[in-house]
Amino acid sequence: MMTQQTIPVTDVNEAAVLLQEGKVVVYPTETFFAVGCLATDVRAVDAVYRIKRRPSGMPLPVIIGSAGQLGLVTAVSSPLVTRLAELFWPGPLSVLVTASDRIPAILTGETGRVAVRVTPHPAAAALCTACGGALVSTSANISGRQAVTAASGLDPELVGQVAAVVDMPPAPAGGKPSTLVEVAGPAHVRIVRPGAVTEDALQTAGISVVV
Repeated sequence: MMTQQTIPVTDVNEAAVLLQEGKVVVYPTETFFAVGCLATDVRAVDAVYRIKRRPSGMPLPVIIGSAGQLGLVTAVSSPLVTRLAELFWPGPLSVLVTASDRIPAILTGETGRVAVRVTPHPAAAALCTACGGALVSTSANISGRQAVTAASGLDPELVGQVAAVVDMPPAPAGGKPSTLVEVAGPAHVRIVRPGAVTEDALQTAGISVVV
């Protein structure tokens, strides 16, 4: 384990500058610490894959600081996505949307779609706002190793390859990942990955769920 003193800790504003320079940083989310970069920077996205040793064919999700940043991720307007945003964002619901041409193909796994959510973590949301873009948000661990909820538990091998770590409260709470859904019709969604938002919660909110 690393000691707190060896972690290159920075604040949101300094981290935002690093992100705009094409760097990779670690930051807290509502569940675990994440490693990420500006979602539109193909070289930085590629660096995230290398740092995590993640196969390039596996898509990476992104976060935004508010629903107003959704246009940075997709150019396709959907009334149902707008409704999901109103009901569940900020929160642990990720929605598959058609990626804009500013999103690198590698980030989508060559599918043309990207999973996006508005994070409820204040530091992560502030980071998105400060850097003016959507952020890649994948757990800050080497693929196959354990995700962490404390900066002191970050893998030295990973931290040694990033520009900085944002370690601001509240601490990530762990727990279930975000639920991932895709639009399956004008008023229907399909659950791609179960998570913190249950099917019952979607149905109760008036969202029809299909298999």
